[in-house]
Amino acid sequence: MSKKFYVSILSLFFIISCKKDSKDNNSNNNSYVLTINIDNQTNKLAVIQNLNNPTFKDSARINNNIAVFNGKIDYPERYILTIENMFGGKMFILENDSINISITNNDLINAQVTNSIINNELLQVQKSSEDIYNKIDLLFPDLQRARLENDAEKLSEISKKMSLIEKENIDFNFSYATNNPTSFISAMILYDLSKRDSIDVNRIKSTYDKLSDIVKKNSDALKVNQFLEQLH
Repeated sequence: MSKKFYVSILSLFFIISCKKDSKDNNSNNNSYVLTINIDNQTNKLAVIQNLNNPTFKDSARINNNIAVFNGKIDYPERYILTIENMFGGKMFILENDSINISITNNDLINAQVTNSIINNELLQVQKSSEDIYNKIDLLFPDLQRARLENDAEKLSEISKKMSLIEKENIDFNFSYATNNPTSFISAMILYDLSKRDSIDVNRIKSTYDKLSDIVKKNSDALKVNQFLEQLH
């Protein structure tokens, strides 16, 4: 019942509905320009790394508080941005478009991603998932009290409530993926769900089957397909 789930989901992973494939939305963009803006930094190395393929990475030197990445990818993918001698990393979705990431006070984890429709969508996904998991935080005082008092009945009651909250979050993510089959984020959600210790495989398959043909070419969707094939 950790918050790792919504973080990974694209951690997942929701309010904004994609009416068209992200590739269609960016049909006029054949490459990406990723601009990193950071306060009071120069000559540090910025690195972006594909989460599904860690061997694929790119780097750029920060010059006058700016680092710029240029390139091309086939489909939107999750990447992690790290900065030399800076704590943490920033997960974002890279696509063939102009994207800006602004870092203030050396706070890379809470860097702001702007000028990107799909990253705005991701932010809403994460916020909605976090709102659900925040309900668990409200249970911690009662949980601690029950542990101190060794109240098995109360502990069981709280555990059931936590399980229901986790189920609510899982249902939320399945619902988003089902209702947004043309969103690449839906593929990311399904891949993260497939990595859980216990998950409804039939539900993953039925949701995967509804994804658009373009979305199914994304690496997350390909990994979901591999997961499903290994079960047969």
